[in-house]
Amino acid sequence: MSNLAYQIRYTYEDYKQWEGDWELIAGQAVAMVPSPFGPHQAIVSEIIFDLKSSFEKCDSHCLVYTELDYIVDEETVLRPDVLVSCQKIKDFARKAPEFIVEVLSPSTAIKDKNIKFSIYEAERVPYYMMVDYKIQKVKLYKLIDGKYQKIAEEIDGVMRVDFKGCELVFHIDRWWQVV
Repeated sequence: MSNLAYQIRYTYEDYKQWEGDWELIAGQAVAMVPSPFGPHQAIVSEIIFDLKSSFEKCDSHCLVYTELDYIVDEETVLRPDVLVSCQKIKDFARKAPEFIVEVLSPSTAIKDKNIKFSIYEAERVPYYMMVDYKIQKVKLYKLIDGKYQKIAEEIDGVMRVDFKGCELVFHIDRWWQVV
């Protein structure tokens, strides 16, 4: 008999009781690495600044959150680096955000590029951005006909994205200056 038959499947109710930083993926507990390093946090700050600045210019009602749990279902809880929601969030994101950003770290890159990519796509998150500061590359995906299509891949300059009538302006050159 396989050991898989004896794997424990956790739920959101279990997750709420845990100490420390965790994600829950398909009922499996995934420990998050220690706090992100300086370059990771510096880039997250720059991304938040760019998003907030863009939303202020177009009078958007969207809000930018960092490290906020996104409860996909009873067996999956993710914590994106940055998420944008155009609906008020009382405690945690319980509906698909409109825009998610993951800043890749060596310890999270495989999960962010594969597992989270698939989950965000299945949950119909309209935009998913992956930022790899090690190789200084940004990839932006847009949900088109239910599948993510890469709409931009940048290594420098300014990336402009039409988002719900707003122009999001990302100053990628500035991001690399903080690492």
